[in-house]
Amino acid sequence: MVLRRLILLLTGFMMCPIGHSQTLTILNWDAYLSDAAIAQWEASSGASIRQIYFDNDETRNSLLTAYDQRAIDLVIIDQVTAPVFGRRGILLPLSKYQNTPNLRHIDPMWQDQCGEFSTPYLWGTMGLVYRTDKLAKAPASWRDLLMPSADLSGHIGLLEDYIDTLAPSLLVRGADINSNDEALLAEVFFEMRGLVPSVLTFDYPITFVGESPEAGNLHLALAYSGDQLELNDLSGDDLWQYVIPSEGTVLWVDCLAVLSMSQNQALAFNFLNFMNSPDVAAANSEVLSVATTNASALPLQSEEFRNNALIYPDKETLSTSQNYDYDMDNTNVRLRNRITSSLVNLHESK
Repeated sequence: MVLRRLILLLTGFMMCPIGHSQTLTILNWDAYLSDAAIAQWEASSGASIRQIYFDNDETRNSLLTAYDQRAIDLVIIDQVTAPVFGRRGILLPLSKYQNTPNLRHIDPMWQDQCGEFSTPYLWGTMGLVYRTDKLAKAPASWRDLLMPSADLSGHIGLLEDYIDTLAPSLLVRGADINSNDEALLAEVFFEMRGLVPSVLTFDYPITFVGESPEAGNLHLALAYSGDQLELNDLSGDDLWQYVIPSEGTVLWVDCLAVLSMSQNQALAFNFLNFMNSPDVAAANSEVLSVATTNASALPLQSEEFRNNALIYPDKETLSTSQNYDYDMDNTNVRLRNRITSSLVNLHESK
């Protein structure tokens, strides 16, 4: 349903009479670019921003491969997928980027993560979001998700992702989240299958809370740092909190990439340069409550924000964190996709 809606939106954008030279189209997560940044760039550039939203990587990837890529100028993409699409010629290599001197402000560590076809935007962790008015005690372990109390049955949210969906079960085992051990993944599948009866949704929690009539039934969900802010905005109250479980987490970085077929490449470069101006990067990050990848922006952020361990994790948390594998082999990816699809199908057949 989400993909179908996005296809209709994309088709409408392609038929829109507004010229490409006036409008920058960004394929983005919902609520992942501050209104202030949009307004400031539109005022300075004389152009407008149009956003197409996706709520999972599969939908984004389908849009990037199945439809006219001239309709999209920029995409938010993860560090694992960016090099794949780059090698397929869908994304423009950084060597072709022009008039983007502010990219020098990006921390080289994050640029290494995004590779040669994209540039870093924001980074964070994976954890749990929960309703403080529904849970008497804050979750502290991934086991609180995997082995929920009876009162959480039917109130849990998972994600449909071949790495992240399986990560909690692997993390409690002290295993590599990228593992290709078939016996271990089979064990994870059986554990996750036992959790399915307690699962309310596999939708991204922001999408579910924003669109589903059952939004009030979601009490605990797999999510990412910063999601609690948008969930609270959607709920109209300060109900949601985010925690990093004690067994460790996964570090992610979202990257921005210019499509090779974009007819607005100069406009896209202008936007990237603008977003990496330290003051803009600092403010956008703080508004979204997500960590910046811009090293020069960090000192410009408030002390309270910089010291928030849920946004910028402490050394102890970082020491137990894992990274995504850029070179996960196709056999592993296919197995993981089968596991995830099986879990979703079991849920939908309930």
